[in-house]
Amino acid sequence: MKKSILITLVLMLANALFSQTGYDIMKKADEVAEPKTSSSTATLTIHSKKGSDRIREVIMKSKDYGDVKKSVIVFTTPKDVAGTGYLMFDYDDDDKDSDNWLYLPAMKKTRRIASSGSESEGSFMGTDFTYQDMGDRSLNKYDYNLLGEETVDGVACYKVECISKAGTEKDPRFISYIGKTDYILRKCEFYDRQNQLHRVLTCTNFTTIKGFTTAQVMKMENVQTGTWSLIESKNIVYDDEDLDDSLFTVAALEKGRIK
Repeated sequence: MKKSILITLVLMLANALFSQTGYDIMKKADEVAEPKTSSSTATLTIHSKKGSDRIREVIMKSKDYGDVKKSVIVFTTPKDVAGTGYLMFDYDDDDKDSDNWLYLPAMKKTRRIASSGSESEGSFMGTDFTYQDMGDRSLNKYDYNLLGEETVDGVACYKVECISKAGTEKDPRFISYIGKTDYILRKCEFYDRQNQLHRVLTCTNFTTIKGFTTAQVMKMENVQTGTWSLIESKNIVYDDEDLDDSLFTVAALEKGRIK
């Protein structure tokens, strides 16, 4: 009798742990409420393997239209990158790829950045982040496995393995650490085609602004090269202004209207 009770308790605990699938957790993370509008500035630090740092200042704005979220990032300093801008349209429809444009003022030229393939996996402005990292990843492009639970920075997290269905990416597998209570991403480990750990994203300095949990610091470390890139967000404003729709256009990038 004692043995059967013990087995029952173990099964109940296991069922409680794995009652949600990896997909369920990632879907809830994808559906976490976000502000309709967002404005902020950020300091971007790019650390080389030789130990030197390059500092960039950027402006970031976004607006959610329901069926599409439009975001723009514009570099303000130093002079050699000032005016460089990146515009992203991330669609609510998982079957629709994002639209992305990069404006380079030195060349006075805007070019489309593919939402998938080698171009999307290229370095974003010399950082350890890729163009793909800057936007949302489509849920239906991955298979998911719930590996268990782990604590990250004192926060209990679900540990979810995400495997690309295509398998052609530089990092076709990653493990996401999702907060159990708020479904916010705390950490992500990216593995290359040889299944070796390639990059690690950590999100820290969380704060709550108008009810929205926000990571003020995001660090992407390339463990294979020893480089890392740090985004420190400041002056974050949510839902306090109705951002002009014209800001989220290629024309606004080219004319330097985003300030």
